[in-house]
Amino acid sequence: MVNSAAIVATGIGKTFAMGKQTVTALRDVSLSLPAGTLTALTGPSGSGKSTLLHLIAGLERVDSGNLNVLGHQVHACGPAELAALRLREIGFVHQDFSLLADLTLAENVRLPLEAVGTPRGEAAKAATEAMARVGLKGLEGRFPAEVSGGQQQRAAIARAIVGDRTLVLADEPTGSLDSKTGSEIMDVLAQLRDEGVTVVLSTHNPANLSHADLVAVLHDGALLSFDTAGGDAA
Repeated sequence: MVNSAAIVATGIGKTFAMGKQTVTALRDVSLSLPAGTLTALTGPSGSGKSTLLHLIAGLERVDSGNLNVLGHQVHACGPAELAALRLREIGFVHQDFSLLADLTLAENVRLPLEAVGTPRGEAAKAATEAMARVGLKGLEGRFPAEVSGGQQQRAAIARAIVGDRTLVLADEPTGSLDSKTGSEIMDVLAQLRDEGVTVVLSTHNPANLSHADLVAVLHDGALLSFDTAGGDAA
């Protein structure tokens, strides 16, 4: 692939303390993800997929190795720089959607823009456009409890892409959805990729791999393989 790298991980490792034990979540993981591609992280539960996404987003710190995200050495960035990077360039779709129940879908979607001081009218316009892109036109005034799980997931994606993000990370974006809605969500993420956004998602669903350019297989915190979706070494 000729695209420049959006994410470069070199020998990264991460451990967590669980009581008196130390659990290794990632060990010596190295990979390079070209800009404008869709990468699927797959592997069994506990393999390190979510941890890798959290490290890329700067929500967790690597314990070893180097991690460059969109030109930022995130392992060395301060909290303010990481917060600004997430607000302006990185969108994150959480497994539980993380929508605020007392805000409408549109209000949820425009939160990242308002957090960086975007005027309310401009933020509202951008939220409406982002919702239209993911098939939620006409539902701006609905509250999360008033829409389906698939629509909530679409709202979470709209919030992740509002403001023309460069990188979208999605943790099990289809995990709680039926196959039809899950396929529609993957189509949305693939469309973002086609528009030049770098997309990285974790998934247990083999069907989702057909949308990916690259597939990284993790097991017990180690990277077992990193190939093109067709199986050729990347």
